[in-house]
Amino acid sequence: MKVIVKQKEDFHFIGKGDAGIELSIDAAAYVGGKGRGVRPPELLFHSIAGCMGIHVYEALHKAGKEVKDITVETDAERREEYPKVFTKIYLKFTVKGDLSEDDVKNAIETSLNKTCSIAYMINQVAPISYEFKIEK
Repeated sequence: MKVIVKQKEDFHFIGKGDAGIELSIDAAAYVGGKGRGVRPPELLFHSIAGCMGIHVYEALHKAGKEVKDITVETDAERREEYPKVFTKIYLKFTVKGDLSEDDVKNAIETSLNKTCSIAYMINQVAPISYEFKIEK
């Protein structure tokens, strides 16, 4: 996988990957960013939540379950001192469909521990915990 990130101005960068879609990246305001893009830590959480959402949907779909909607919210604990690494990550899933708790739990566990490579990798250094609710 290849991604190229090029400085546009000051702390503002533009990233472009294999899909050819440009992504605007900027630093936090306290560093000098001006809100011209997503901050790098947010990108990490977009990746975790997106990967988990995709793989949870895939697991449920493959099991023949009808899923109407999935929302994944993230939160985390982070060290105050540099490097400000994340020490714990929390995921909250809202899954809509005619599903059992076992259906959703099994899909999340499979995704976290097997199919979502991003969450699997991050879980090794910053433990990921989760909760979920099912809406009919």
